[in-house]
Amino acid sequence: RLCREKPAASPLGKAFDAAFSLRIREAGEFYHTLQPGEDEDLANIQRQAFAGMLWSKQYFNIDMPRWLHGDPGQPSPPESRIHGRNREWTALNNEDIISMPDKWEYPWYAAWDLAFHCIPLAMLDAEFAKNQLILFLREWYMHPNGQIPAYEWAFGDVNPPVHAWACLQVYKIDAERNGRADKSFLKRIFQKLLLNFT
Repeated sequence: RLCREKPAASPLGKAFDAAFSLRIREAGEFYHTLQPGEDEDLANIQRQAFAGMLWSKQYFNIDMPRWLHGDPGQPSPPESRIHGRNREWTALNNEDIISMPDKWEYPWYAAWDLAFHCIPLAMLDAEFAKNQLILFLREWYMHPNGQIPAYEWAFGDVNPPVHAWACLQVYKIDAERNGRADKSFLKRIFQKLLLNFT
């Protein structure tokens, strides 16, 4: 206890309970629009899977030049770091909210996993899914040779080429759900996907 007064029986009041009940009802209505006519058990499983996808968004920050050379005004890192893993990813500088494989057990991004994550995420939030796919094609993620960073412990590892496929799937899901095809998304990613492919 941090004070002498007895804690209130309902510290947040009735307004909180009403607002919370309303949010629960609105969430149920939202998910029902995603799963019309779905078996109740299957809809519940899918809703839990969606919750896991939304829960696994995480802020991720890595500044490779700073990691390789150390913090200004601090002792230099060991010389072995300059010759160690990820040394060729000097342009990589990430500071974004990213869909992670699992915030608890795998709190780093993996490009292959992210591509697959974006497909169910497109059902919930197509703009977020498209922006995640675009993000990994940006110049502060992508290597100058066109490679997409694989994962933190070895950005240069080779992954199956699923990014372009995921982009196409997200494009189709978005078009079906919103009734319009976002061709500007395809135009925006095309050149970088060509770089990645070659």
